[in-house]
Amino acid sequence: GFGGFLRDEKGDLQPIRTIGLSDTAMAFAVPALNAAFTAEKGEGGTWAGKWTTGGKTTDLVIKPTAPADVSTSFVKFDDGRWTQFRCLGTGSPTILLDYGAGGSMNSWTDVFEPLSKISQTCMFERAARGLSDPGPLPRDVNNAVADIDAFLRAAKITTPIVLAGHSMASYHVRQFANLHPDKVAGLVLVDPSGDGQGARFAELIPNFKELVPDNVEEPMVATCATGLRNLLPSLARSSTPDDLDPLIGKCGGKDPDRAEATLSEIVSMEVVSTNELIAARRSYGDMPLIVLTRGDYKKDMPPTFTAEATAALKKVWTTMHTEMTALSTAGRHRVVPDAGHSIQRDQPQAVIDAVNEVVTAARAHPAP
Repeated sequence: GFGGFLRDEKGDLQPIRTIGLSDTAMAFAVPALNAAFTAEKGEGGTWAGKWTTGGKTTDLVIKPTAPADVSTSFVKFDDGRWTQFRCLGTGSPTILLDYGAGGSMNSWTDVFEPLSKISQTCMFERAARGLSDPGPLPRDVNNAVADIDAFLRAAKITTPIVLAGHSMASYHVRQFANLHPDKVAGLVLVDPSGDGQGARFAELIPNFKELVPDNVEEPMVATCATGLRNLLPSLARSSTPDDLDPLIGKCGGKDPDRAEATLSEIVSMEVVSTNELIAARRSYGDMPLIVLTRGDYKKDMPPTFTAEATAALKKVWTTMHTEMTALSTAGRHRVVPDAGHSIQRDQPQAVIDAVNEVVTAARAHPAP
């Protein structure tokens, strides 16, 4: 589990994963640094032990000190979990940003500060991402929505809010609007994932699974979580830790909690999360809604995709985005030229403009 964080030589904060902890002994690993620390408790609350990284071990003593000033913020959920977040700016409605599968708050780097000049803008790291505690499994859409609601309460953010979700986070923000209509003033969907999209792709692209090499299956969640946790102590002892086990490549990293959460989100999406969305689906009335669609279907796509497969993918993608636009009588659909899947990175102004329009509309027509 999450054991706190450590500041590296560059000043960045890296998550600590606990291997063992008792009143007299502890051990933790820092996957991002290929490092581990094992120690025993001494006098005065000190911990004396060995710091190992890259196969090299040095003596290290940790002494209790006043909490360090860190350039990030945390809130505590009702269930005791600590969650990393960032808010900037003033005004209402608050804008809340949620990133796609495998992403982080850094996904919004190019738009976060400009949006904060429009209204207060917030984002938080989902369970087991960044410096946030892991959360309950599976990481399906209803659990994600529960965390959004918990964050709003913990951070004391006034609702209704405007939500912007990229890719898979479309599930999260749409379901939040389904389950908490009184807390939503508008939505912006940034090249959003659609309900049951895997089955739709497979229907038009028979070899779809072969064309997408990183396809995630259910057994990977448990395999990666268990395997990476077993690897944690070994990472620090290897001078070439990234080559230590092919599992690291398969699981998308060395952090077991992050891998487990990310893979669980992806695995849950196609059936469990889609069914939860369908069961809760409702009309959004005339709520402000803008759907942004990529204009470039070659960028960031696997080289195995043929022209025929790309055309089929575009057809499914556009159909799903048209369906989402129709959820609101005020819905608007916009194709963003020269943008791949990460529109907020390729054409950030398009996202800024869309959010600004939705915020402006929400201010003109306050939710009841």
